[in-house]
Amino acid sequence: MSGQALWDVVSKAKVYDLGQPYWWGMPVHPADPPFLFFLYRYHEHTKELFKEIAPGFADSISLIVTSMHAGTHFDAPIHMSRNLKVLGHDITPYQQDKGYVNLPQPLHSMENVPPLVLRGVLLDIPAYKGLDILPERYEIRPEDLEGAAKKEGVEVKEGDCVLVRTGYSRYFQTDADAYLHKFAGLGADGARWLAAKKIRLFGIDNLAIGVPKPFECHNIFLSDNGIYVMKSLNLEELAKDKHYISTVIVLPLKIKGGEASLIRPIALA
Repeated sequence: MSGQALWDVVSKAKVYDLGQPYWWGMPVHPADPPFLFFLYRYHEHTKELFKEIAPGFADSISLIVTSMHAGTHFDAPIHMSRNLKVLGHDITPYQQDKGYVNLPQPLHSMENVPPLVLRGVLLDIPAYKGLDILPERYEIRPEDLEGAAKKEGVEVKEGDCVLVRTGYSRYFQTDADAYLHKFAGLGADGARWLAAKKIRLFGIDNLAIGVPKPFECHNIFLSDNGIYVMKSLNLEELAKDKHYISTVIVLPLKIKGGEASLIRPIALA
């Protein structure tokens, strides 16, 4: 397809912002450091700083201190391990204070994660069950995933990005306790069902993914199968418009030695 032909298609698509905002005081995992954002310098300060070389000029610069797991973010397989192993490799020899080094294939850090343009499949679990939001601490099972796919008329294929909606993204900015502690999520059997489909990327609108065991789904996707994960998505508009198939675009930061990245993913539909 020529560049013009591609643009003709893309220009007619609606762009869905799948990311959540970031701010000082936002909900983060209780074990993680907070997201901190502040202005490092102000316009009135830099007016004096630059008065000799650029009279009248001023600027401001902000500073962020955060983990890469605050808000909407992307996990590489090396983020988590099972018995200190990731895809069969002992992960401990490759860790240094400034990141991961000399990782054996297929392990890799964030600078080696390519730009991802994937077929997106939205599985709207509340809609499948006739609900607006899933019950508190509901465990999504394979039959829920299969049922949603059948109702929507979609099929999960190898290499897909699968987006699972629980409805809990509504609490991200309004109710940190509900978002962090009362969420519905994917059960381990559901994660195994998706992993068996050989998907490339899994995304969900909560933070911890798994119910009732929050880390088992991480291990299934990341440690055992090398499937990328993104969390704290906003899937409400995509679900409202019933775009169950889309093109998902994710551009993680190329952080040398990094295990994760803040992201702003989009879907075209």
